[in-house]
Amino acid sequence: MKEYFYLFKIHHWIKNFTIFLPVLVSHSFLTSNFSEYIIYFLIISFLSSIIYFLNNLNDFEEDIKNKKLHYSLNLDKKKIYYSVCIISFLALITFTYFINQNILFVCLFYFLLSLSYNFYLKKKKYLDILILSLFHLLRIIYGSIAFEVSLSTYFILFCSAVFLMIGSNKRLVEIDKSYANRPYRKKDKRKIKLMQLFFSFFVVFVFFLYSIDSSKDQFFIYKELFFVNLLIIILIIFNFIFIQKNKNQDIVIFIYKNKVNFILVTAFFIIFIGNSVSFYN
Repeated sequence: MKEYFYLFKIHHWIKNFTIFLPVLVSHSFLTSNFSEYIIYFLIISFLSSIIYFLNNLNDFEEDIKNKKLHYSLNLDKKKIYYSVCIISFLALITFTYFINQNILFVCLFYFLLSLSYNFYLKKKKYLDILILSLFHLLRIIYGSIAFEVSLSTYFILFCSAVFLMIGSNKRLVEIDKSYANRPYRKKDKRKIKLMQLFFSFFVVFVFFLYSIDSSKDQFFIYKELFFVNLLIIILIIFNFIFIQKNKNQDIVIFIYKNKVNFILVTAFFIIFIGNSVSFYN
């Protein structure tokens, strides 16, 4: 069971909680019932696990050389593995069709893009960072369609910058660990570090613009608290880039193991939700 947990990257399901962000920022977190949240979360999570399995299968021989794996695969059974993945994918897509045909197209695009990335695009320098951020953004789009909420330009720009910052960090980690099956080398580290710093600055800049935009005031009780949220975002980014002790840890591990980050993120959402007018209606 432990091997399956890592093989299908169940611990990475935490990334899929981003599908609920459109609900939070649109101030409509009380409009959907709990069962809908569970169903849509499980659909995207099972889809991502199928993709993770295919990726782990494709990269298994290289991954053995690059890192310590918590699972094993019998490569003589590749055809069986691929058959199970195809059947699982078709079953999931059929189920999704009857649940919500609109998110079906997002799921299909997500799956096809993942195949393209795993077998080809991840070897393309810098383009792979853009594709990584697109995967996260597709989760946001999935959530907006599933829960029928619109996305503002501010929110799309903010999330895109965050995801590009995270994608840059992933490549920095791989450079430090000298992954042989990646297109980056030590000489690329400075460029990627500058990219990460630029995207982190852009995250703060976009949130600042939203903070001073008067059109948002109708949704919040105290507009001054938005600057507290801005400060928290700066602290989260500073902690992520400069303070965390283990620079080479995966972003998922950082999210749920870094105590400072957990406290800051919790404080951010408590203030954001507690300051929302719709929370009290």
